[in-house]
Amino acid sequence: MAARQEKTQQLETQQVTETVGNISDFAVGQMKMTQVGGTPVAVVRTESGVHALDNACPHQGYGLVTGSLDGELLTCQWHNWKFRVSDGVCVVGEEDVACHQVAVDDDGSVAVTIERPTAEQAREKLWPSLDRGFDNNYPGQMARDTVRLLHNGAQPAEIVARQLVRSQAREEYGVGHGLAMAADCLALTDLYDGDEQALPVVQSLSAMAEPTRFRPDVALVEADPSATVGDLIDAIEAEDVDRAVAATRGLLASGASAEDMLEAYAETVARHHLSYGHGAIYTQKCFEMLEYVGWGHAPDLLPHLTISLTYATREDTLPYMRKAAREINAVDVAALAHAEADGRWTAESDQAMALRKVLLDSPEAAIASAVEAAHNGAGVIGVIDAVSLAVSERLLRYDSAIEYDNSVDFGWLDITHGVTYANAARWMWNRLGGEAAARLALYTVFLCHDSGRAERRNIYAGDESTPAGRPGDLTMALADGRADDAVAHALAGDPVGVGDALARMSLTDRSTSWIVTAHVVKLAQAARVEAAATGSSLPLAASSRFTAAPRMERFVAANVAEALQFVRTGAPPKR
Repeated sequence: MAARQEKTQQLETQQVTETVGNISDFAVGQMKMTQVGGTPVAVVRTESGVHALDNACPHQGYGLVTGSLDGELLTCQWHNWKFRVSDGVCVVGEEDVACHQVAVDDDGSVAVTIERPTAEQAREKLWPSLDRGFDNNYPGQMARDTVRLLHNGAQPAEIVARQLVRSQAREEYGVGHGLAMAADCLALTDLYDGDEQALPVVQSLSAMAEPTRFRPDVALVEADPSATVGDLIDAIEAEDVDRAVAATRGLLASGASAEDMLEAYAETVARHHLSYGHGAIYTQKCFEMLEYVGWGHAPDLLPHLTISLTYATREDTLPYMRKAAREINAVDVAALAHAEADGRWTAESDQAMALRKVLLDSPEAAIASAVEAAHNGAGVIGVIDAVSLAVSERLLRYDSAIEYDNSVDFGWLDITHGVTYANAARWMWNRLGGEAAARLALYTVFLCHDSGRAERRNIYAGDESTPAGRPGDLTMALADGRADDAVAHALAGDPVGVGDALARMSLTDRSTSWIVTAHVVKLAQAARVEAAATGSSLPLAASSRFTAAPRMERFVAANVAEALQFVRTGAPPKR
């Protein structure tokens, strides 16, 4: 094995020079394809001299010599990419083509030298190309460069980290769905081997590139070296962005640990139900991302998490949540955090099933029932289990006809947040425990209730029947859009295999909008974790139904319908 590796390294670093003809063989304005060391090369003679380029167009590999030459500009006719023959620079298109040394001897012989770079040299050349592809959100260029980087020894986390730094610097309002999706995609690289990891990696890159391309960097205030954790929490609470960012940067510069920062953010997201649960979800995803790319990237990411938390909507102050917020504020959260889980309380026990029914069917958020259950053997984790499975049930009985009605300000995504929020609360409880995480669990109870507002308004009858399975496997059911069949397979299959298949399918981005793809991926990953934690396949079934079902990406049509209603009546959307 060692000998084989040594031989490979020698091949990587060698130069190959071959004579490809005589100058008299190449007329000015002519292109010929030849082989140098087994590599197809386009030899081009122009008024400026003889040039040699890789014959394969870097776009899709079509031969450049089948294209056209106009002076010093070579055009690949397949997709009209244009290259400067003197140095291979791409004038129209996405990527440069490799350019090789040419020597013309006194006797007119033409020799072409190809230098095979080391893996390190290849990576150094590929990074700037990937940067350009990312800046323009060119999926093809990002995919090709990612595959080449993986071939040359780059690690998935290394590829994502470089663009993470660039994208977060451009996020005007802080961390968003792009970063959250990127973290989940990076987690799914374990499902793939070798260069097949390019799929989740490029999905990560595209998720971060889409919302930030062409945006300028956001100027961050300088660090406050005297800032304390309390200062950070107070500044976010006061919605003072500059002071909060200065405190974040100051704490990190002073050596604050991951636990220090997480405890501060946990306290922050526990004070309010932030932006439909996104505050907790983004916190989870940021820290998961840092586990992959390294804590050294905390200064590149956490100031932007701080911005997003500072700008987030405090939903507990809004009319539709005030009653639930008063109930939550009245709970003895310290006692709740110490409520012991009874080993007899399982996700499918009679007590748990009863709590799920209350969570789904109560006309108000079942805060009191959840607290009572926690003290009667569920503990905080049992409450989170019940919420996760209750929202999964709600996804299973959601009437997808709503997706076709632009006048309804509700859809699949409103329910999916209930599962991802429960997953974030579970993550926070497992990492920290304590009062902040316990309070967060109560917010998930509210969101579980709020995600049922379409049912309570009886928009459509819905279908709560258990679907019967039809022939075919889960992957085919997902791909064919057979939602009921996908549910049946998910319920009947091995949970680990189902979760892996679901995650893989989520990465094939059958949605035409990146924001919907982000929710497909996030729900699939959360469902895998929730199924393992609860021992129930309901989260997998719910995610399978969402993945396979019709999803109307109606952002323009829905916004027009909402604008018409608002401008005509002055009334906000009905919750």
